Amino acid sequence: MDKIYIFGHKNPDTDSICSTIAYYNLKKQLGYNNYIPARLGKINKETRFALDYFKVEEPILLKGLNPQVSDLNLPKTVVASETDTVKKTLEKIISKTGRSIPVVDENERLIGIVSISDIVPPFLEMTSKSVLKDLNTPFINIMKELDANILIGKYPYENIKGNVYLSTDLTGDITLEQSDIIIADMNTDIINENVINNSCIILCNCDNIDEIKVDSSFQGVILTTHYSVYEIVKLISYSVPIRTMVKKEALEYFVTYETIDDVKNNMLTSKHMRFPVVDELGYIKGMISRSNLIDINRKKAILMDHNEKNQSIEGIEQTEIMEVIDHHRVANVQTMSPLYFRTEPLGSTCTIVTKMYEENNIPISKQMAGIMLSAIISDTLLFKSPTCTSEDKRVAEKLSEIVGVDTNKYGMKLITAGSSLSEETPENIIKTDMKKFMFGKYKVMISQINTGDFAGFYSIFKDISSEMNRICELDNIDLAVLLITDIVVGGTETLAVGKERWIAENAFNMNKDDVSIFLPNVFSRKKQIVPMLMNAAKL
Repeated sequence: MDKIYIFGHKNPDTDSICSTIAYYNLKKQLGYNNYIPARLGKINKETRFALDYFKVEEPILLKGLNPQVSDLNLPKTVVASETDTVKKTLEKIISKTGRSIPVVDENERLIGIVSISDIVPPFLEMTSKSVLKDLNTPFINIMKELDANILIGKYPYENIKGNVYLSTDLTGDITLEQSDIIIADMNTDIINENVINNSCIILCNCDNIDEIKVDSSFQGVILTTHYSVYEIVKLISYSVPIRTMVKKEALEYFVTYETIDDVKNNMLTSKHMRFPVVDELGYIKGMISRSNLIDINRKKAILMDHNEKNQSIEGIEQTEIMEVIDHHRVANVQTMSPLYFRTEPLGSTCTIVTKMYEENNIPISKQMAGIMLSAIISDTLLFKSPTCTSEDKRVAEKLSEIVGVDTNKYGMKLITAGSSLSEETPENIIKTDMKKFMFGKYKVMISQINTGDFAGFYSIFKDISSEMNRICELDNIDLAVLLITDIVVGGTETLAVGKERWIAENAFNMNKDDVSIFLPNVFSRKKQIVPMLMNAAKL
């Protein structure tokens, strides 16, 4: 069963993380075991407080969903060992598309690749008497290729150490060694000649071994085979191992974790047509060509608390989106197939998830109730945000009863836990809950942080402003807005920078000389800030 990832938006807030965990738990309670809860960024201090308070583990960090080599439907492939014979390897290659196969070592790890063009030229040149010795040919290869039986003796070496002669080649000038091999007809009396008394003899045309007469003084090895001399000479050449024919230098291969985009780019610059695929340990997983890159098992995902692709994970365009559970505007996520899309105008995604527990008659544990209550408190700013609805309040009341906490007291602890700004770097303050939008042709970044530490904010005000300008230049942002929201003070300090700052000036009635402006009773980015900026950008 395919894995399905559940995750919220980049720079996740409490609602994004907690709705992910709670929805994963709902799926599990419904009997599904192929879902994986994930996050796209670092957990902020407020969310950490909630997870620790209710003893809930954080989701795994997911860095991207770009299709990888592991997502391809890799065809099965045969492999050769470097000790395989020429004959055995040719039989494997001929049966495969592409006329090449990977070669592995004794541990089954990739060491090279071999093709017909690598084998045939050296095979045709195998006329030397020392070819078996030179190529370190295992003696067992000879036995297998000749379908031979041992009549007498035992060859003293695992690999062939001597030369190969025809019996007609033997003259007085040749001194045979124990490791040498002689090919002879069984009808000759060569066995009993002293010159080859210690060598290895291959007797051909042996239809009846009972006719073979061996002198008791013979101390060598005798093999018998039904093949003729001509056939033996041919088959011996087939028996040599391919180790010297394997291409090992500048080997081009791909690892399962590489992205398809990287593979395509590499293939375009390569002279090869087919490539081995290995896992991280070097074990062969298959062979691929350009045609294989079409057959991809796309990763599957459920989007929580967002539906805009620029707020989602890298590779979302090539991911099969199965569901969207959200409480924001519907934006620009396109899907390849129909999906379950649930969006409601509520203050928190966790309110929707709680309703789904109710609709499925699934009891809510104290842990799940705790983190979903935390998300609702966070997103509605303890019910002070204009996005908060009566349904958010009803659900929060139910969850607080399950958990057994005072909502206001716990809510203040939660919000205060993430409020200290003096200890944070400007980059963390800006990116902790940062979302990007397209308002027409303008690229806008809006960050928000909830705090009770306005003094800490003003102490690093200049550093924050400088960092926002740096991010604008680095990411080609037209307008960057930072919202410092304090529910105790009752509003939001709004800082705006960028080459299109006029959008914020028109939206919030800021003067050109105003570095920032306080907006009383403004708590919601979604309902109060985004619509104002969108309208101003149209002017």
